[in-house]
Amino acid sequence: MVRGTVGGAAREAQHMWSQLVHEKSVLPYLIPVFVLAWLLERWVIPLSSWIPLIISVWAALQYENFQLQQTVENLNNQWRRHILCSQPNTPLEPSEWLNKMLTNVWPNFVEPKLVHKLMISVAKRIKDKKPRPIQSMVLNDFSLGTTPPVFGLQRTYWSTEGDQAVLHMGFEWDTKDMSLLLTAKLGGPLRGKVARIDINSLHIKGDLRILPILDGQGMLFSFERTPAVKVGIVFGSGSHSVPQTELPLISGWLEKLFIDTVNRTMVEPNRRCYGLPAVNLKKHAVGGIISVTVVSAHGLTRIRHEDSRGESRSSGSSSGHGSSNHTSSNNGGGGSHNGRVRKKFVEIACEDLTRKTHLQDGGTSPVWNETIDMVLHDNTGTVHLNVYEQGHNNVKYDFLGSCEIKMKYIDDDSTIFWAVGPNSGVLAMRAEHCGKEVTMTVPLENTAAGELTVRLELKEWQFSDGSRAVANHLPGTFTLNSVPSLNPYTGRKLRISAVEGRNLAPVSTDGSINPYLKLFYAKLVRKTKIVNQATNPIWNQGFPFQEVAGEYLKIKCYNSDSFGDENMGSARVNLQAIEDGTVQDVWVPLEKTQQGEIHLKIETEYSEENGSMSATEGAIVELVIVEARDLIAADWGGTSDPYVSVRYGNIKKHTKVVYKTLAPRWQQTLEFVDDRSPLVLHVKDYNAIFPTSSIGHCDVEYEHLHSNQTIDRWIPLQGVRKGEIHIQLTRRVAEKQTEVVDVPELQKSIDSPMKNIRLQQTTGKVQALIRKALTFAEEEEEMEEIRSMLEELENAQEEREGVITKLQKDRNLLVTKVRELEQAMSGFV
Repeated sequence: MVRGTVGGAAREAQHMWSQLVHEKSVLPYLIPVFVLAWLLERWVIPLSSWIPLIISVWAALQYENFQLQQTVENLNNQWRRHILCSQPNTPLEPSEWLNKMLTNVWPNFVEPKLVHKLMISVAKRIKDKKPRPIQSMVLNDFSLGTTPPVFGLQRTYWSTEGDQAVLHMGFEWDTKDMSLLLTAKLGGPLRGKVARIDINSLHIKGDLRILPILDGQGMLFSFERTPAVKVGIVFGSGSHSVPQTELPLISGWLEKLFIDTVNRTMVEPNRRCYGLPAVNLKKHAVGGIISVTVVSAHGLTRIRHEDSRGESRSSGSSSGHGSSNHTSSNNGGGGSHNGRVRKKFVEIACEDLTRKTHLQDGGTSPVWNETIDMVLHDNTGTVHLNVYEQGHNNVKYDFLGSCEIKMKYIDDDSTIFWAVGPNSGVLAMRAEHCGKEVTMTVPLENTAAGELTVRLELKEWQFSDGSRAVANHLPGTFTLNSVPSLNPYTGRKLRISAVEGRNLAPVSTDGSINPYLKLFYAKLVRKTKIVNQATNPIWNQGFPFQEVAGEYLKIKCYNSDSFGDENMGSARVNLQAIEDGTVQDVWVPLEKTQQGEIHLKIETEYSEENGSMSATEGAIVELVIVEARDLIAADWGGTSDPYVSVRYGNIKKHTKVVYKTLAPRWQQTLEFVDDRSPLVLHVKDYNAIFPTSSIGHCDVEYEHLHSNQTIDRWIPLQGVRKGEIHIQLTRRVAEKQTEVVDVPELQKSIDSPMKNIRLQQTTGKVQALIRKALTFAEEEEEMEEIRSMLEELENAQEEREGVITKLQKDRNLLVTKVRELEQAMSGFV
């Protein structure tokens, strides 16, 4: 303790001495003079002791001056920090340091994470919003290139809007080496043709706004206005492709799709959220259940009819409520018609699920206190709330306003809710865990006044690993839309019973329906019976399934009609989180409709037979890519430079390039550790300068392949008009030593692997044709393909029956040989 105190005093003395020498450069020369004078006074001419006293006083004054300067410097620093934090604006400044850091970490860290995060949403967006001339569109490759965006190149500054601090930052992204490769199957006059579309450049320029919320636990970000967007497109070459002149709408469609998406999600007042959790539990939420309680409204007013029509369309409502022809704009929402107070209701929409409250009067401040459960299919969600008023003759409805509340799962197991507040401000709240309620009073948009009070509670989050975070676990809870696992077989049998339905939406004028259900699970489709004239049908039908990890059950409800069945809604249910040996009673709300629920009973049990189909420890998938034939020409010379890119789960491998041929021969062997991942082959044309182009792809079905058995087949390439690839695939497992009976006739009868392989091939062919037919049936447009698939299915079934007959004959022969062997052995004994 004493040594530390002495050391601190010594350092302070040294610091003071250095400052004194710096300020008074003559001090080193004065000290020897004072020492000499003191010596003279002490030993030669003793005058008095006044010299030490003068030195002591001078040293005290210098130390006081030093302390004063230190205090002034500290106060100045504190004042600068106070001014920086409290002033509403800061001066403009560049952000070269940020852009330099982003350039260094972009290729190996930021870009791969963004690609992984955006790939699913981009694929879903182009699938849902494709233009009419395109039947289907597939995302084949996605890369953002090596050029990162630039932030704050022209301006970066803070401002204050009310009590909210806002960071303004310029944003510009001009990348010319990105690659977003799409394969489009065309319809209409170009039906049957395939176009390869490669987006190779993207230019975005705008001004970003970043708003810290919840004391730094998250931030909202958006563009101040619609950014400038330009998309560069290159069309594939080759005989199977379509020239750019035949597809003039694609470039405009992609730019419009991008701008519409940005406007809907990231242009003021629409904002996205980025969480800043203190801890990261490393869970990926894939769905959830949110309980929305519409409490009350206040200050409702009616708007003009022409405004209500336009705003109700922009509010995201899917109900199709009309607006009455009433054009009064000054009357309050509680106005009356013929002396009667009009009733009001709130429509709640979340993705494809739409529900509404009951009609309630109460003038300008109605009270509902009605709770409705909504379903989320991602880690984010938006609840749209639209307020309507009963119109003339109780037929149509006046639109009174709308608002929306967004939510997002944060990595510390909390949930952030945010909405647009008064004067385009921010309303943000945080629920630390499932089951905690938050209450928000949100102003209505598209109207002069009014606000809606809503209470929200996250009942459940579901995660990609099958786990759940729940408020109170109930037997009737259900989960949705989990991400597929790498191992497809879990070893469990499922029995799913469609029990009944209730409150189904009538589709005819007389209110009668003839409902039935279709259950889609993995590649299987099951159908219930038709119940005539029932809005609350009872089926009580059960269907067995073998559980596949990560697969969700899709339910579609139809109305049987002689002129064509009508879709009455659908739902998705994740079966992964159901515990072994339990029975779940689930009421599932139908989506894409106004009302209706389906009652399911789900039972589970372990299956040893199915468990043997799961991935075997130590097994190796050995893939031999032999050759291809009849490939399409992708180069101008009428040839291609083909190679095969193999994707096994998240693993990518590729063969060598064979130049200038349409019938390449690779004869290469690739090996993967067997985890039952999907196996996809992409045949591509190699280009040294331009991006590689796809000349077909195929999926290799090997789930039913037994250990140490080989399939040898030619597989047609998809996405192109012609072409086949020859592969050999073996699932190798270390064989156990077994004792072999030395009986030649018995071994001759037993050792018939070719017959077993042939049976498996025909069985696999039948199953593959069934999957293709089901896929075409869901598209509801490919009638010729379905008819062709069914003819091939019939031929494959006949072949399979022939193989089974032959195996039965061989079995009878084997039994005869075994009996003869038993007789011979008994005679010998």
